[in-house]
Amino acid sequence: MMNFLRKSLALEIENFVKHFKFFIGNAKFTGFSKSAFVQCRNKIQPEVFKHLNHSLITEFYTDNEASVKLWKGFRLLSVDGSRMTLPNTEELKNEYGETKNQTSTGVVQARASVLYDVLNHFVLDGKLTPLLIGEPASALKHLECARHQDLIIYDRGYPSFQLIFEHYNRNIDFVIRAKKDFNNEIIDFYENGSRTKIVKIYPGKNTKISDKQYGYKTSQTVRLVRVELSNGEAEILITSLLDVKKYPSQIFKHLYFQRWSVETFYDEFKNKLKAEHFSGYSKNSILQDFYVALFVSNIQS
Repeated sequence: MMNFLRKSLALEIENFVKHFKFFIGNAKFTGFSKSAFVQCRNKIQPEVFKHLNHSLITEFYTDNEASVKLWKGFRLLSVDGSRMTLPNTEELKNEYGETKNQTSTGVVQARASVLYDVLNHFVLDGKLTPLLIGEPASALKHLECARHQDLIIYDRGYPSFQLIFEHYNRNIDFVIRAKKDFNNEIIDFYENGSRTKIVKIYPGKNTKISDKQYGYKTSQTVRLVRVELSNGEAEILITSLLDVKKYPSQIFKHLYFQRWSVETFYDEFKNKLKAEHFSGYSKNSILQDFYVALFVSNIQS
């Protein structure tokens, strides 16, 4: 499975047996049928490959200071999502959802999300969820795999009071690109032309808070930073890096664009590792292939 099953299953099995026999010499190795492989594969939980991935990552970041690339002492991470096209079966359609293309033909798709180390090119956590689960919800789940001295960069599809609250609650730093009308504080900041400003933000008045750890009067202190683009436009970043002297405004343009590495990851994941070329049709097989591809990507890194 970790060699990626791209050809017919019968040919993959035949090649694997030949390959295995070559390395074990005269020892006996019995062949097996497609049916036997599928039956045994169904007994393997996809979490096996998540566990292997966790072991690999832990090994890389442990006692390896000379090789681990950091930004000002931070492990520089980014969260990003992408849609993945799945085999068109009723089981997968019911599990993940369906989108319509221009010809109104249904396409089964799932939402992939990763927590990615943009300097060391490792996927720390990956999720494959139904389309109904938005990217911000997956981002909150990724925080379980982050730690103090991580700095996570987000695009403008992610900002929310809840995400900021959870970062502070877990002592994890962040940089989040925000829309210019995200809230009143950002509207005022954008219009007055300031370079940077420390403000308090609150949950939105229409935000559901009955299941949250905070109320409408709960505030979080953040710093707003204006980034001037070459076309004359300005982008607004929300960050927990409040120290203006230690983190001057001019460093944030380059810092934010470090997240581009996660965009190139998806290109490699889909086009080089062929992660959308699934080798089975069940939910279990889909998740196996997804986590296998993440694991192999990390092995290559």
